[in-house]
Amino acid sequence: MRPSLPTPALPFCSFLYREDLHPKKEFLKTWEAWFKNSLKFYHPFFSMSEYYSKEMGPPHLLNRFFLIGLETFPREVILEGKLKANEEEEKFKLEGSRMVNIDFGVLSLENVILATNKPFAHRVYLTQGVYSDLTYIYQDKTYNKLPWTYPDYAHPEILSFFNLARDLLLKKIREEKPSKNNCLDIFPTKTLD
Repeated sequence: MRPSLPTPALPFCSFLYREDLHPKKEFLKTWEAWFKNSLKFYHPFFSMSEYYSKEMGPPHLLNRFFLIGLETFPREVILEGKLKANEEEEKFKLEGSRMVNIDFGVLSLENVILATNKPFAHRVYLTQGVYSDLTYIYQDKTYNKLPWTYPDYAHPEILSFFNLARDLLLKKIREEKPSKNNCLDIFPTKTLD
């Protein structure tokens, strides 16, 4: 049996940042340079703010929003997207501490996967220090959290946002020709002169 290619996915990001140090527009500009138009979702619930405040500063200074790209890409974009997110986090470090945390992942018809640099029993190693973390599975007409899903991603309003994006993805797959986007074109490699 020949392997079959999966349907395309929508890339997404979550930005957790110090709003007193960086305006939101900095991150929007970066994202739009990568993925153009997107759905934007601002949500005050962030269960791990105390955890991140150890590195990033007082919880009341932390802000967060989600962006889901509206153009489809091959799922392989997860690797390059995570590597790029890591580079962006480095740019915003202050005295060795992160001031920005960027989650990167892909949303497909059957699941939502986050990219991470940390191994765990349920995470599958991709390459270059990046693992895939199965965050939701689609079952009974909705994304469903899993025992290891981060509490903020398990919040009902955030699940609803991802379900809305899935509806858009399904419509795109049904109505449009397959995307010619190539994940390698999004993050051009540096060339030596």
